[in-house]
Amino acid sequence: MINVKKTVFYIILVLIIIVVAIFIYFFSDKFIQILSPFFIAAIIAYAVYPLVIRFERKGLKRNASIIIIYTFIALVLLFSAIYITPHIFNNAKELFNTLPHITNNYQELFNSFISKVETSKWPPEIKNLIFSEIDNGTNFIQSYASQAMKKTLSLVASSVVILFNIALSMIIAYYFLKDIEGIKRSALMLAPKRMRNNLINIGRELNAIVTNFIQGQFLTAFIVGSLETIGLYIVHVKYPFILGVIGGVANIIPYFGPVIGAIPAVAIALLESPTKALLTALVFIIVQQIDNAFISPKIIEGKLGLHPITTIIAVLIGGEFFGIIGMLVAVPITAMLKVIFKRIIDLFV
Repeated sequence: MINVKKTVFYIILVLIIIVVAIFIYFFSDKFIQILSPFFIAAIIAYAVYPLVIRFERKGLKRNASIIIIYTFIALVLLFSAIYITPHIFNNAKELFNTLPHITNNYQELFNSFISKVETSKWPPEIKNLIFSEIDNGTNFIQSYASQAMKKTLSLVASSVVILFNIALSMIIAYYFLKDIEGIKRSALMLAPKRMRNNLINIGRELNAIVTNFIQGQFLTAFIVGSLETIGLYIVHVKYPFILGVIGGVANIIPYFGPVIGAIPAVAIALLESPTKALLTALVFIIVQQIDNAFISPKIIEGKLGLHPITTIIAVLIGGEFFGIIGMLVAVPITAMLKVIFKRIIDLFV
């Protein structure tokens, strides 16, 4: 016998999910603008929470613990602003200024390759196939580079807004950390009593996923980026600071990230010499091996519970719809959706 209430519940749930997904897709820019301080606050809170708990176990009150940690963060940011950030900004400025020169050099190499193909004795079919693939690749690279430049320039132009969002996020994170238990209780009060135990279990699993991603992947990315910066500096590659930052951030993306992070550095080194390009690639390979053998196993305690094929598909879909940001967050979001749907199925089926 068909349970009418359950059927109606499923239909309403599916319709709500579809409507919300469509609404978010068409108004994604406004959603990102409004919710970005809360996302940043959540990241800060997850990163700081273990330290808060550690201080509390030593007898400090939560407010005092948060203030001490915030003071330390402020000192670290001040130190970075004085000694580290200028190098990164200078590297980024130099890189943007030399982009036309880099583009011209690769255009000359590209034209030379085309001339060799045209004058070769290869069959016309193979030549046409090569030229077709080159055109497709060139159009993709130009389009992607143009979008990346526009987004980068818009970020630089809105630096005041970014600083305001970070300051606002620090305040929001403070209240997240201070009142986290009350927030949990208030959220549970909105749910029916019979569902609360299941919601608690779902919350624990989602919390483990987010904790693993933020505390594990971000710390790993910082270490990997630092090692790559040092390696690039040792082999005398230009712009080691900004290229190391790119490599570290890209390392968050599973499977594709290390390759994406290495491409700009290898491309710049190749303009100086094939030997330097080889050394640059070797730096990224060595750092990646260190990451796989020592860093990730020590820092990232658990997996996100996704099959490698699912991970690859999630990264590709995230990149297709939301660019680099989508690739960065696709895997944890997919893992969270898996937990939610599994619990819903267990609850109602």
